[in-house]
Amino acid sequence: MLDSFPQDAEAPGTRYLLAEVLFESGRFAEAAKEYERAAYDYPLHAKSAAAGYAALVAYDKHEPTISGESQALWHRQGIESSLMFATSFPEHPESARVLTKADEELFALDEFDRVIEVSQQILERNPPVDVEFQRTATTLLAHSLFDRERFQEAEQAYVRAQAFVPANDPDRAAIEERIAASIYKQAEAKQAAGDAAGAVDDFLRVGALAPNAKVRANAEYDAASILVQNKQWDRAAVVLESFRRTHPNHELAPDVTRSLAVAYLETGRAIEAAAEFERIAARDDEEGEVRRAALWQAAELYETSGSPTNAARTYESYVKQFPAPLDAAMDARQKLADMAKAQNDARARAQWLAAIIEADRAAGAARTDRSRYLAAKATLETVEPHVAVFNAVKLVAPLDRSLATKRSAMEKALAIYGQALDYGVAEVTTAATFGTAELYRNLGADLLASERPAGLDAEALEQYDLLLEEQAFPFEEKAIELHETNARRASEGLYDEWVQRSFDVLAKLVPARYARSEIGEDYVPSLQ
Repeated sequence: MLDSFPQDAEAPGTRYLLAEVLFESGRFAEAAKEYERAAYDYPLHAKSAAAGYAALVAYDKHEPTISGESQALWHRQGIESSLMFATSFPEHPESARVLTKADEELFALDEFDRVIEVSQQILERNPPVDVEFQRTATTLLAHSLFDRERFQEAEQAYVRAQAFVPANDPDRAAIEERIAASIYKQAEAKQAAGDAAGAVDDFLRVGALAPNAKVRANAEYDAASILVQNKQWDRAAVVLESFRRTHPNHELAPDVTRSLAVAYLETGRAIEAAAEFERIAARDDEEGEVRRAALWQAAELYETSGSPTNAARTYESYVKQFPAPLDAAMDARQKLADMAKAQNDARARAQWLAAIIEADRAAGAARTDRSRYLAAKATLETVEPHVAVFNAVKLVAPLDRSLATKRSAMEKALAIYGQALDYGVAEVTTAATFGTAELYRNLGADLLASERPAGLDAEALEQYDLLLEEQAFPFEEKAIELHETNARRASEGLYDEWVQRSFDVLAKLVPARYARSEIGEDYVPSLQ
């Protein structure tokens, strides 16, 4: 009948019946084609939509019966039939579901351009399709746009898809990750194009729109890195501080600390920079030399920024952790001694001077010129309390008792001066020589000025004075000898404060030799 009367008014219905018979006979491939002809080869009729939908059922029935390339081709034909049905019969109650299913199947075949087109058709339908279908279409649209590197559009699509996903939905986290990835890709593109400001803004948008995304930390770190590279220190510090608050245990935390230290230094926030260097020094996974340099810089920053308590604490920590290299540790001890002096803490000053001396002594073959110098200076300073005791002892009657006390203090001071001389440090040698000479001179002078015994007559007093002069004379001679030793160093090219002071003393003790004024002549050259 169909071959004989193709234009008959009953032809569409007849073809539909043919398709039905084929379907019931299990001849699904033939049925599918006849259903399609009934649906699309004739003007719209009562069975058009039913035939179009029945074709899809026949496609589904036949597909499992074949395999390989035949099945793949049949599957694609079924998708095309679905698209034709949904487009031709948008009012059909199954139209939206069919179109959405076709969208999913195209996505499974990586037909991303067509997915974009079909997804937009679904989302543009009026009245709107069910929320379930909108969610699927929006998600597929976003994925396909992302695949096609249309990241800005993908971001918008993912944000739209997120609105369809409840807070407790297991898919919500994945959508948020994709939002973050879309923004991150935009930022990377801007960075590659030289748009640093735009890249920073996009990297920071990740945290605003996808706060729980795994890539957020990397995005914020990348933003900070660009700011550091472009020397936008203030903004870099803000971003890095935020990173630390949000991701305190992130693997990039060490790099954040380093960058923060630089940012704080560049913006004059020395104390905060010092704290960051301390963080670096405290990390066990940092190389030893990095930790040592960081702790030293922290101490210096505290020192120069007027934070003596923190400076002292950090230098002390440095000495404990890094006794080597020796010179740096010795300098740290010296700084601690100097800070104690500035705080009028005599006890701490003495402790650190003793530590300097002991560290140099214990170094053995590792001693350096610097360690010897500092130890020599420290040793010289330790004599001061003993010299003060010596000067404080007054020679009173009975002389033998007070003189013994004074001599004891003198011996202690002389021993320390001797230790200072053993270091062979020029400026310490001249100071120790001067100090030793003055001990002898002052002892002689104090003997002459000592209290006379009571009850002596004039003759006895004269005899007593003569005895004192005899006792004092060797001390004065020894003082002259030592001061002359110091003075002779001037001819060797060593002329410092202590050599000058020895000359001054000699001018008083031996004026005939050392207090002479130079005689000069005015010389006026003449030309003849």
